[in-house]
Formats: sequence, C-alpha cells, structure tokens
Amino acid sequence: MSRATALILAAGLLLRTVLAVILPPGYDESYYLFYGQHPALSYFDHPPAVALWSAAGQSLPWLSLWNPVLALRLPCLISNTIALALLASATERWSGARAAWIAAAVGSLSPLLLVCSGLLLLPDSPLILSLSLLMWWLSRHPLNGVRSTRQSLLFGVILGALCLTKYQALLMVLTLLLLRLHDAWQSGAWRWRDTALVLVGWMAVSWPLWVWNAQHGWASFLFHAGRTAATGYQWQGPPLFLLSQLALLFPSIGVLLLVTLFRGRGGVLHALVWPQLVLFLVLAGRMQVLSSWLVPAWWLLLPSAAALLARPERWRRLWFRAVVLTTAVLTPLLSVVAAAHVRWGIASALLPVAADTSGQLLDPAVLRQAIQRNPVIWKALVEAQLVASNRYELPGFMALALRGHSDARFTTYAADSRAFDAWRDQLDPKAQRGVLFAVLGDYAPLSSLEAGGQGTPWRLLGPIQKLGTVSVIRAGRVVAQLEFAAFDPSTLRRQ
Repeated sequence: MSRATALILAAGLLLRTVLAVILPPGYDESYYLFYGQHPALSYFDHPPAVALWSAAGQSLPWLSLWNPVLALRLPCLISNTIALALLASATERWSGARAAWIAAAVGSLSPLLLVCSGLLLLPDSPLILSLSLLMWWLSRHPLNGVRSTRQSLLFGVILGALCLTKYQALLMVLTLLLLRLHDAWQSGAWRWRDTALVLVGWMAVSWPLWVWNAQHGWASFLFHAGRTAATGYQWQGPPLFLLSQLALLFPSIGVLLLVTLFRGRGGVLHALVWPQLVLFLVLAGRMQVLSSWLVPAWWLLLPSAAALLARPERWRRLWFRAVVLTTAVLTPLLSVVAAAHVRWGIASALLPVAADTSGQLLDPAVLRQAIQRNPVIWKALVEAQLVASNRYELPGFMALALRGHSDARFTTYAADSRAFDAWRDQLDPKAQRGVLFAVLGDYAPLSSLEAGGQGTPWRLLGPIQKLGTVSVIRAGRVVAQLEFAAFDPSTLRRQ
C-alpha cells in the first residue's frame, strides 16, 4: 500500500468517525439495534451479517454506555476502512498505484457511498466489505482462469459470505454464474469440477440463510417479493431516482461513474453493475426504491473510474483540476454541515418546519433529557418490564435513550411489525408493567391499540392509562412530540 493510499484511508476514517459522533441514529439503525440481541432471527429482513455487526458494536459495554450510537457504528467504521484497502489493492493490480489511491479517495468522498457503506449501521457495510474482497480476489484470479482445489473452494466461500450480507447479493452471484457459463460455452472448457467446488464453498457458508427460510416458510423472500406488489406504473420514477442517485453521490462523482459505465471497459465488474442498475431503475416506477440499493453497483465502478482519472493528460486541463479540487473540498464540508443540522438544527431558520423531517431522528441523550423533565413518564419507563411502540422503527430510539437506566424488553404492536413478531416468544409472558409510546398525531395512535382499531392486529383487553406527552426540542423548535401510556402487557391479545 502506498503512502498516499494510507493517508486517504486515515483521513476517510477520521471523517466518518466525526460524522458518526455527530449524527443521531437513523430509523434502520434503531431497528437493527435489536438484530444484535436476536441475531438468529434477523433473517426476516436481511441475512445475518448486519446482526453480527450490531452485536459486535454492542459487545463493548463501556462504549455502549458512553456513546451507544458510536458503539453501533464502530464495526462499520472499521469494515469500510478494510473495504477501501481491498478496493485500492485490486485497483492497483488492474491499473497501477495512482489509480489505487484515486479509487480510495472517491470511495471516501462520495456522501452516498461513505454514509451507507462506512458510517450507518446498514447491511450495505458488510456487503461492501464482501464485495471489495470479491474484487480483490478477481484481480488475482480471473473469473475464467484455471484454479486449484483450494482456490475454487475459497472463491465459493467469498460468494457465500457475500450472500450473507444482503439479499440483492444473490443477483450478483447469479450474474457471475451466467458469465461463467457464457465463457464455458464459447471456449468449450466447462470445468465441471471447478464449478462444483465453488458451489460447495458457497453452500458451506451460505447454508444458514437457506435453512432458516426453509424452516420459516421462506418468509424473507415472500416479504421482499410482496414489496413489489403495487398497481400501475409511474414512468417518471426511474429518471427521478437516477437523478437523486447522482445528487447523493455528489454530481461530479455521479457523472464520472455514469461516464465510466457507458464506456464499457470494465469487464466482469461492469457486467455485475448492469443487472442491478436495470432492475432497480425499473422497480423505481413501481415502488419506493431506497437510495442505498444501488450502492454496490456504484462501488463496483470505482476501479474503472479511478483508471479513467489516473491518466496524466487529464490533469493538465485546468477545468478538470478545478472540478477535482471543488469535489475534494465540498464533499466533506457539506457532509459535516448536513450532519450538524440533523443533530443541532443549524439551518432550521432556512427550512420550513413541514419540509425538514431530520428532527424526527431522535438523539438518545436529548430524548432522555426531554423524558426526565416529566418525572411520571420517566419513573414508568425505568420501572417498566416492557416498552412498546406503534411503529417498528421507534423502540430502538427509546432503547438507546434508556441504556443503563432500564432492564425492559422492547417490541412493537403494528400491522407492519417486521421481525418483532419473530421475537415475541422471548418476551416475559408474566410482565405486567408496560409503557406504550407513539408519535403524537401518528397514523396509529395509542387509543387504536386499546380499541383494536385499524393499524394494528393487536387489542388490549384491559385499559391504558395515559401518562402524558413529551416534546423534543431542537434549535428552539419542537421537532417531535411523543405520547405515553401505561398498560398491562398480559392483557394484550392478537385479534
């Protein structure tokens, strides 16, 4: 590794650490908090890698008490640094040392890439690490090359690890299989033994994914397939989604990656990108496609993009140097400013209250202080055996705020409870002291649970006792209001 690459890795880690300290937890992160406590049951949404990341972050008690959000994110900070090192090593093998540090720099600067793969606790973090390992392997062992028994098994192990990160990795493994079959068809060298050994290595690692789903009625695949069951097609969806991707990547980086893709000189890596890009652009007209879903595709383009930027003749152009300098300065600066606004609301005066939803990401310390100003609610929470909400994203915020002050279990009672349904048998069936909370004015208020109303498949047979409301304030504005009620969990029944 060159000195330039090492300095870029260190600078990238420093930037992500600063952002990790500033940013409050996201909705997904607060939910994945419980994956670390129930890793065997996390398969419902994602394969178990993100649960392992979550468990690793929570395995440091001193850090979890001092800064529980940073503890959750620590494995992502570390794994992304390793992923960038593997990316740089693969790029150096393909295009030289100059391209290596450029690839690491672009991967460290793009807001979408650094946030999803190296900052927030998301499945994309282990996915990008496995994908970088795959690129490192391919840079040394071409897909159509002859392998020893050990090499074939190791390649299968890498593919198996990739499948344990996120379900969309299955599309990449299928693409690699089709590429191998196409090469075999053209060359006539089928190498069945090599293929069989790769499959053995793949199954040896990925088997928990298939066993769990087989035992649970293929719940993961039915859940994700059901998300595409929409009516009609919105033709403006794909171009708008692509434009949003370019903005989140940072425009200059986004344009660079698109230009690289359409130049068509990336071989296997570009072949892995196209199916993902086409699939999610098509789905964008039918459903909500999350911004992170194309992160692996953009990551795969980094070696080719770096090779394009590494050409000395490009650096002789003044406009090119100006764009590079502007990108290098603005991306970290804007990332820190955006994080500071989410945490402290520094731009609140410039944004309408209705348009600024960043305040809904509740900082644990701020939420705890707001609750402590209401002694009745705080006492009920500290003494509760069970704390529940009406949305699957919310219990994690409360769990982080109560870290070190409560021994309660957490769950949610809603039509969309995600994996909480799989964890219910681990709750205390004799618990009688419970607290419900919800965002005031939300689509399913606490009263709907008591009445068995629309929005929840659950109904309380006993009454709820309203405890009051808590207002969370940021930059002098009320950004969230939570209502609380006491209830007896033993009287709750599914309708």
